[in-house]
Amino acid sequence: MRRLRTLSLIITAALFAVSCGGAGLPVPATQDPLAGQYIVNGGGGALDNVKALTDAFVKTHPNITWQGLADVGSNAGVNLVVSGETDLGYISRDLTDAEKLTGKVEALPIGASGTAVAVAASNPIKALTKDQVAKIFTGAISDWKDVGGTPGKIRLLIRESGSATRSAFEAYFFDGKKPTYAPTAVEVTTIDETVKAINSFKESIGMVTMNATTFSNTTVAFATVDGVAASRDNLNSGKYQVRRPLYFVYSTDASKIKPAIKAFLDFVKGPEGQKILAGL
Repeated sequence: MRRLRTLSLIITAALFAVSCGGAGLPVPATQDPLAGQYIVNGGGGALDNVKALTDAFVKTHPNITWQGLADVGSNAGVNLVVSGETDLGYISRDLTDAEKLTGKVEALPIGASGTAVAVAASNPIKALTKDQVAKIFTGAISDWKDVGGTPGKIRLLIRESGSATRSAFEAYFFDGKKPTYAPTAVEVTTIDETVKAINSFKESIGMVTMNATTFSNTTVAFATVDGVAASRDNLNSGKYQVRRPLYFVYSTDASKIKPAIKAFLDFVKGPEGQKILAGL
């Protein structure tokens, strides 16, 4: 009888708690409607800004996972958005006329990046003029002694044709004209390849994207150009002129933009996103 009375009291208490809204019971967490995995890929020059923005967005939407975030190139960043293989692209150049004409992608500005003239940290030559750089890459200057350095052949490293890094380099050092590079120039396709080659061959000089990885790499040095240091401050202020714009790229078809991507783009356009970009 006592057991029945005890059980009755427990049931009554439970019913009372439910009738009072479950006071004292844990409330299930509300599922974030934006939760999920999203693919973001593009050109490495934009990665610093992209990561700063995606990391900040995750703080308020912790159930979002960003996949990709790799340097696959600006051209791929656009093409993957068009094909639907990535949810959001990023590029470190303006959209080309051909890309604009398709009407399939839109671009949202997210700052600027730059192209540095990189040499080994041990190289005594860390200052060049615009004219000297142009002559080095066309082969008119082929020995370090001709620019005041230690005698020795200059090994040239260039990025692949069409890359944003090379396009910015040519726009400044060759005034937008397509140069004829020295026949000894070696073409590389990523930032890492360029840095590794400079480390392996100390007599090298190459065109390198200015980002967190290359800024912090103590094995390479960015040459000043006409007395202007290739620093982050000079890049952001526009004083260092070998720079290029950065953008997010997304579909013009609103039905193809996932709700989380739309919310993220609104975040980037809003005051918090703009504050993050201003501080980079």
